Amino acid sequence: MQLIGMLDSPYVRRVAVSLTLLGVPFEHRPISVFRAFDAFAAINPVVKAPSLVCDDGEVLMDSTLILQYADSLADGKRRLMPTARGEMQHELRLIGLALAACEKSVQIVYERNLRPPEKPRPCPSFGPIHRVDRGESSSPRR
Repeated sequence: MQLIGMLDSPYVRRVAVSLTLLGVPFEHRPISVFRAFDAFAAINPVVKAPSLVCDDGEVLMDSTLILQYADSLADGKRRLMPTARGEMQHELRLIGLALAACEKSVQIVYERNLRPPEKPRPCPSFGPIHRVDRGESSSPRR
């Protein structure tokens, strides 16, 4: 299998770390959706990182879906998620907070590096994520 995307993406890193923890062998191909758009499009016409080229050539995308597939490939001794409902619920909440932080980080990078200087917008705030994590917000709570 081949993991396509740059490790500066939190989503590509999420998949790379998880595949490694699961013991699922893969080759990392650091192709940028920005600097090598045509090369990425040749692998996945949607040009979405991360992309995972499976052994049969089918391409999966979206880190959550790739990890669901990767979990099915693991030897059974290692799992990404607990099977007990309460533990899984807690872990899914933490993953949701982490993914929200990733989305905010990506937005900040895009705003700083890709938005034309003549069209400034304020960068997204991490404040709501911090408040939820500390239990200061009424929703979503643990």
